[in-house]
Amino acid sequence: MSPSSPLSIDTFPTWARLNDVELINAKLQEMDDKGIGLVAASDLRSSTTPATKLKEDESIADGEEGEKARAGSRIADSDRKSSHNMFKLLRVPHDLILSAATIEDYTKVDQNFRQLLDFAGHQAALEAKFAALTNEFDEFTEKSSGLTFWNSLFWEKEAATIQDWILADAWYRSRCLELPRAGHAMVPGLDMANHSHLPTAYYEEASNDDVVLLLRPGIEVTDGEEVTISYGDKSPAEMLFSYGFIDRESTVDGVTLPLDALPDDPLGKAKIHIFKGSPSLQLSRSGGKIAWQSPFAYLLCLNEEDGLEFRVLQEGDGERELKLFWQEEDVTTRAEDFETLIEGHPLCQVFRLRVVSILHEVVSDHLMQLSSEISHDQLEPLRQAGLVRDDRLRAAEILREIEASVLESAVKVLDEQLGSPFILRHSTRCSATRRAYLHALPRLYSHIPRNSGQLTGRVIGTVQRTHLFADNHVVAYLGSMEAVEDGQASGVVANEEDDFS
Repeated sequence: MSPSSPLSIDTFPTWARLNDVELINAKLQEMDDKGIGLVAASDLRSSTTPATKLKEDESIADGEEGEKARAGSRIADSDRKSSHNMFKLLRVPHDLILSAATIEDYTKVDQNFRQLLDFAGHQAALEAKFAALTNEFDEFTEKSSGLTFWNSLFWEKEAATIQDWILADAWYRSRCLELPRAGHAMVPGLDMANHSHLPTAYYEEASNDDVVLLLRPGIEVTDGEEVTISYGDKSPAEMLFSYGFIDRESTVDGVTLPLDALPDDPLGKAKIHIFKGSPSLQLSRSGGKIAWQSPFAYLLCLNEEDGLEFRVLQEGDGERELKLFWQEEDVTTRAEDFETLIEGHPLCQVFRLRVVSILHEVVSDHLMQLSSEISHDQLEPLRQAGLVRDDRLRAAEILREIEASVLESAVKVLDEQLGSPFILRHSTRCSATRRAYLHALPRLYSHIPRNSGQLTGRVIGTVQRTHLFADNHVVAYLGSMEAVEDGQASGVVANEEDDFS
């Protein structure tokens, strides 16, 4: 679709008056390095506590995560207007707020819009990944082409393209806020407020569902000073993907890596299906300390021999449903809770060792891929040709530096959880014991050669001793595996296919 010229910010006050948006103590202004932002229209100073008493059921927010601790309150409009105006900056009426609830209401009065949503689905663009946008656009094109109104608007003259779809997705992600009650929503006017690690304002939902921007308690701003909010504690990648910049002042760094089922796991597809969350590894670094979280990894590294079982059961209505069992107990609704479920099991530390082992490999592989990706020198010709903007190139470099640093720190932490002097005897003879052993350390020793025909030597891994390998249950388990293996490896079986699956 052909782009239209953007309106001047001088027209915003007129638009605001026509749409009942109140700019009370704020105005729009061009910022030196941020585009357009909100600035104070006069000197403002708030008290250390809100000027009005809030009801117990009030809801207030600031950023997707930043102010949830204060959730549970709603502005009382009565007996507060004059006093609260001292630090109220902006008010946006409920009718202008586009949220999931308002879309549902709109479909009741607009038949064309309802039809389009029925066909296109309700998946939020915020949650859509770039790789899925083409599929979304193709489905959108196919379904809406059969609707007279939308076919005339978009497709008869090929007015819409995949680039428009990508742009619309970017617009939504960059403008979307999470309100305490309405959830993800677009709030015109409020979306002009820029992010800061030390914000001066926050937003609330009023009892009539209007949204107001308020000066934070104890904050003082001068006439013309920018008024900022927090977009929440997001990882650098999420900030760059959603908003186009990285907050270098943030103390939180993070990387999210995707996980998949092991290629030789017969239960792999069932695990993916039963796990309702995102199969991923989340790494975070705060104050120099690395933490990781991966509920799926605990399910990933369990098998039938451990007590994991899938059953297809028929419900009362005749429908068949996949169920997950652990130690004969139905845990279908707790697939994300195996870190807790394995506690108390005699092999709990062995299971944890498996998890750390596979996560160590995932992180190491990703770090290696990151170091082998395209370099700055390779991008320089594109920059000189004007095909890559300097600010975007620098943002990508910053993201790469941060993520590489987080991954390097994570590898060290996982090394400490894994390492100890350990001798692994190996032969390439197929055996249940070999498979069990390698399942205890999935793919950690993937360098063991296949098809060598007989016992060829010892692999010695010498790393710092830590608590996982020092655990008595782990030592006993690995010792029993090696003892059984020694007995089975005394003879060589010729012409046998090696299998470490």
